[in-house]
Amino acid sequence: MRNLEIRQEIGIRLLEERSRLGLSQQGLADAIGGSRLSVSNYENGRSSPAAETLAAMEAAGVDVRFVLTGLRTAPSGIDRDRFRQAFSEVQRQAKANKEKLDVETSLDHAWRIYDALEAMAPMRRHA
Repeated sequence: MRNLEIRQEIGIRLLEERSRLGLSQQGLADAIGGSRLSVSNYENGRSSPAAETLAAMEAAGVDVRFVLTGLRTAPSGIDRDRFRQAFSEVQRQAKANKEKLDVETSLDHAWRIYDALEAMAPMRRHA
C-alpha cells in the first residue's frame, strides 16, 4: 500500500472518529491544540498527524488504534458473552472451511465480528 493510500485511509477513519465524538473540525482542533486546517488536511489525506498530535487525540477521546489500523480498542466494559459468541463463530467458520487459523488471526477476526455485533446492538434495541 502506498503512502497516499495509507494517509487517505487514516483520514477516513479520523473523520469517522470525529463524527462519533460529535465534534466539528474546529472542535477537534481546539481539543488537540491544533488548527482546523490541520484536521482538514489529516482527514483529506494531505498529511498525517505527528505522534504528539495522536497523543492529544487519544486524550480527547479519539480511538487512535482505530484511526491508524482500522481495529477498535477493546472497551473496558467488554461483553464477554458477545465476544465468546464472535470467537466461536470464527472457529466454526474455520472448521467449516477446513482452515487452520493461528490464535492471533482468530482473535483479530473475533474482534471484527464483535465490533460488528456491537455496532448492530443499538439498531436491534430500537427496532
